[in-house]
Amino acid sequence: MTKFADVCQRVVAIAFLFGASAFALAVHAQTLVVGSLVSGQVMQILHPEGSQVKQGDLILVIDDREYQARLRMLEAERDRAAALFTDAEIEMANIEDLFDRTVIAKRPYQQAQRDFAVAKANLAIAEAKLAAHQAWLSYYHVRAPQQGRIKQLTVSAGSTVFKENQPLFELEIGVE
Repeated sequence: MTKFADVCQRVVAIAFLFGASAFALAVHAQTLVVGSLVSGQVMQILHPEGSQVKQGDLILVIDDREYQARLRMLEAERDRAAALFTDAEIEMANIEDLFDRTVIAKRPYQQAQRDFAVAKANLAIAEAKLAAHQAWLSYYHVRAPQQGRIKQLTVSAGSTVFKENQPLFELEIGVE
């Protein structure tokens, strides 16, 4: 018999002993298993087992130093791409002015247009990479998805989360 079926049998037995209201309360309680989307060492657990938590409460923190280093690198790449874009924009304006005054031929003008388009695309790529990486920051700060009680912690401070979706804690919801 499964654990769930065993619990259901006990709930039904309690419902018969104490009336239908006990059964209704038990049916509304359920357990959510909260997993990690990132790997790393658990640095801090802010709520012990048995704690009541509200939706959005910070439960635990996973080491994000490697993430922060990559973030700084991507910010530098974005800044470099922005500087190259600014240079290409200035060069394009200068070449365009010379071309309009027929001081230069069409070929250098077309090359400046291509350089400008490449610089613009490189800036967009760098910004997209940075935005995608920034979105992961929240995964290092694991929060309660709903209000409830921490039923069980499956990790401790100092332990390492090795894979995505490794269970971190069980949250019992629907109980006061």
